[in-house]
Amino acid sequence: MSGDRITFLGSQHFRLHAWLNGHPAGHERGAIVLFRKFARAVTGIEPSARYIAVDIIEMDDDWILDSSAIHLRINFRKLPPLYFRCETEGLELGFIHSHPLGVTNFSGKDDINEQNILKGYSGSNGNNVSLISLILSGSQLRARVRHARNPTSSSPIRHVAILDKNVDVFLGREMTGDSGVLLRQEAAFGKPFNRKLQSLRVVIVGAGGTGSAVACLLARAGVGEVIIIDGDRLEESNLNRVRGYRKADVGKNKALTLATYIKSLDLPVSVLGVDAYVDRSAEAVDAVSSADIIFGCTDDVAGRDTLNQAMYYYSLAYIDVGLTGKIDIDEDGYPYLRDHRARISTILPEFGACLRCQRIVTQEKLAYERALRERPELAQLDSKTLREEYYLIGGGEQAPGVGPFTSATGDLAVATLMNLIKPYRKLPSDLRQDNIWQDFVNMVIHSNTPLANDTCFCCGPNGLLLAHEREYRLDMPQLGKIFKYA
Repeated sequence: MSGDRITFLGSQHFRLHAWLNGHPAGHERGAIVLFRKFARAVTGIEPSARYIAVDIIEMDDDWILDSSAIHLRINFRKLPPLYFRCETEGLELGFIHSHPLGVTNFSGKDDINEQNILKGYSGSNGNNVSLISLILSGSQLRARVRHARNPTSSSPIRHVAILDKNVDVFLGREMTGDSGVLLRQEAAFGKPFNRKLQSLRVVIVGAGGTGSAVACLLARAGVGEVIIIDGDRLEESNLNRVRGYRKADVGKNKALTLATYIKSLDLPVSVLGVDAYVDRSAEAVDAVSSADIIFGCTDDVAGRDTLNQAMYYYSLAYIDVGLTGKIDIDEDGYPYLRDHRARISTILPEFGACLRCQRIVTQEKLAYERALRERPELAQLDSKTLREEYYLIGGGEQAPGVGPFTSATGDLAVATLMNLIKPYRKLPSDLRQDNIWQDFVNMVIHSNTPLANDTCFCCGPNGLLLAHEREYRLDMPQLGKIFKYA
């Protein structure tokens, strides 16, 4: 699916809305937006750059030469310092202005202004630059991108996404017609809902019990692009709880096999499988950077930790899914489920506690997992021996894998995405969007309270939000060096 995409944080959108619609005389107003561009190649799916807003400069005082309700004339002499900043920080220039009279389309005067800005911008920074232009008309956003190599033409943006407590999607181009498959869904949420899903690129990390359910249902729900990442091979013991696989697929890579299955459904979705682990693969992380939404369906802590940090670097909506449980033996010697619960953590860059603050990712868990990779035999030891002899916290039985519970969890995760795009849930006061547990044994839903940690290096005030990668992806050497400003 063609078309680049734009992402704003909720706080940025609120600030822009207040500024651009706040002129005391009802005149047009403008602002400069500096974007970080992610356009790393993801082989096998159509290129689509993401422009992530990182800074806003309100055009006040000597920025404006003249204005009215139908025009805005800016002082171009104020722009060269911003060209220099774009060059040194690897940013792209954006210009947004208001149309107070409610006109939603770009005008001929807008064309001239953009070409004049781009002329100065490319004259300073070269012909590889782009200008992102936006209109705010009331509450509606319209956007397009103009490239220095062909300054007289522009391309519409696929969508503008606002990541707040939910995800607001402003469609920038007409999507293809709705399929009859989605008529019931349209009846529930309205026609724009289906088209918003169609504009999304969703990455699923982990293609097992929950991940395979998520991937299959996303394709059937009308999501336009789905990328599945998993380095594991399908095992026969997986077959009781996965979707999209056959016994003949045992021994094959999960991501590639599941992608092949979804393609065979002949649904209007572009799907790609990536045979890799997200905490060890540059290819996988590049795919994550290209996403609008990520689902964490992996059962390894290192993978979750990577996604937890990527959410802030790349400004992503993150739905992390996990199951836990305990099998015990009854008085007759038979096993029974003493505990089996599913967790869905819905985290956005400015809302929700990160997985470290939820204690889903801890240094002790990471250390235990690293030790198992180096010495798999440790998995056979009990937690007491691991703690006393190896100074590792972990061990014990693995969580049970029961098909109806993993599938139900995957389905609930997709319903969570739908709620982000078109809010419909009414959560009671004791439930948190960022941490919802479904207890399958006691049939209750509850939330855990996260740590109150203002020093968290991920979600704290001085954390990773909109952090700029330096030499390595996510500043992790094992993920490889990045090309300058890629």
